Parts: sequence; structure tokens; C-alpha cells
Amino acid sequence: MKLAVFIFCLLSTVVYGIWIIPLCWCIPMTVYVYKYYKGTKDLGVGFKICTLLFVNMIGGILLLCTEADKTPLSQQ
Repeated sequence: MKLAVFIFCLLSTVVYGIWIIPLCWCIPMTVYVYKYYKGTKDLGVGFKICTLLFVNMIGGILLLCTEADKTPLSQQ
């Protein structure tokens, strides 16, 4: 499901490419979702809601539905 969220964020970033202001939000958020997909970062609920509102509705809903990792990143 993490890969699907990353793909939706990437597609939204490409679609928003004709406007400059939305790219200021989409590019950094997509990079952060990619780091979450790779397992190096953890996402909070606030970031998931911002993804839902500013980047992609489907990707944000999928992020909210993903279960939080049980092991902390420092122990992986």
C-alpha cells in the first residue's frame, strides 16, 4: 500500500507541474512519502491529513488507512 501512495503522490506532482505554487507543497511531501516507503522515516497523522488535503485525496486516505509500524525506526 505504501507503493500505491507514493505513485499517487508522484502522479499528482506531475499533474500539478503546470502551476508553481502547488509544486512548493507537492515536491517535498512526495519526497517525504518516498522516504516513508523506503522505511527511513515515519509519518504522523498531521502529515497524512496534509497529504490528503494538499497532494492527493486517494493517497491521503490510503496513508490514513496504513497501520503504523510496530517497531521504532531506531531498532530496525
